[in-house]
Amino acid sequence: MFARSILFYLLLGIWTIFMGIACLPYFILPFTYLRQPVKIWISGIFLLLKNICKITHELQGKENMPLHSVLIASKHQSAFETFALFYYIPNSIFIHKKQLFLIPIFGQYLKKIDMISIDRQKGISAIRSMMINAKKKLNDGYSIIIFPEGTRKKPGDKPDYKSGFIAIYNEMKTKILPVALNSGNCWPKNTFILKPGHIIIKIMPLIEENLKKNEILSNLQTVIENETNKII
Repeated sequence: MFARSILFYLLLGIWTIFMGIACLPYFILPFTYLRQPVKIWISGIFLLLKNICKITHELQGKENMPLHSVLIASKHQSAFETFALFYYIPNSIFIHKKQLFLIPIFGQYLKKIDMISIDRQKGISAIRSMMINAKKKLNDGYSIIIFPEGTRKKPGDKPDYKSGFIAIYNEMKTKILPVALNSGNCWPKNTFILKPGHIIIKIMPLIEENLKKNEILSNLQTVIENETNKII
């Protein structure tokens, strides 16, 4: 596994640099044109994971995929879901910390495909700015991906769902699409070693809008954690 992981990251770096250079002409076009090249880059990652690390994956619950913009709340166990959800869910974007813009190549593409950034050092003003951007994106037909626990969790860790996303939920009066997964089994936290296995991403039925704070937080955690426990 050690050698396979080293080879994966080496080829991932080469693939990322190649795609980053090959897609430079897209920077003069509207950002919507860049989504397909980004999906090609992600397809390459899927192939590397499958052929080098023996990690396969599947998307379950496609019938629950909405045709309209929603708030997507996903379990977060590894880096895998950060690109897999973007790949599989149409017109999806992330809310991410502004520091990611500083990553060479990757950060520039984040800016170009119009993700929503938040500068945590600016406190309340950053939240206000994020809310304005999120409302605009939802109205423009984009679904927003969030990780309610705020950080990666190891499989089996005690859940810790934050209430920060509820402000978006209440303000936008939108439904929430829960997502369970088991990616941490193959791409563990705090180690670069990848383990062979099968990753499942499970899209579940929508949770309705206009629920009270405690109700939506409890419902979301119960739905995601129950399904996650079935597949880890």
